Amino acid sequence: MTPDHPIQRGQRYNRIIMTVFGIGILAFFAGMLLDRTLLGLVVYAVACLSGVVALLYLHFVSSVPLGDERDRQLQDRASGAVINLFAFVGLPAIIGLYLLDGFTGYTIGPRIWGAIWAYAALYLTWGAVYTIYRYRT
Repeated sequence: MTPDHPIQRGQRYNRIIMTVFGIGILAFFAGMLLDRTLLGLVVYAVACLSGVVALLYLHFVSSVPLGDERDRQLQDRASGAVINLFAFVGLPAIIGLYLLDGFTGYTIGPRIWGAIWAYAALYLTWGAVYTIYRYRT
């Protein structure tokens, strides 16, 4: 039996951790469907916390890489696509909501305001991280 290459080992660890996250998410939804929300939430919390701890350990303590430059490039492309999707869809929707609120009888409800604040937080966080990376290198 040949020893694993460190990148293959890291990719296997990453798949296992993502499976743990998936099990937690499925348990949460199954708990809601079976009217056992608390049990599903507990399984979800334990699975996700375990996954986060494992990822932090592998990222900061272990010498095993979780991926190679192709994985990082794919993550960068996916992140950029999601940010652009939210920008091209979300911003016009928010502007439309403001126009409806200003010119019609429609008022923006608390849930929509929560979504607007979450949208703003996403882009403010992205901008702060981008600025840090831009001027750090």
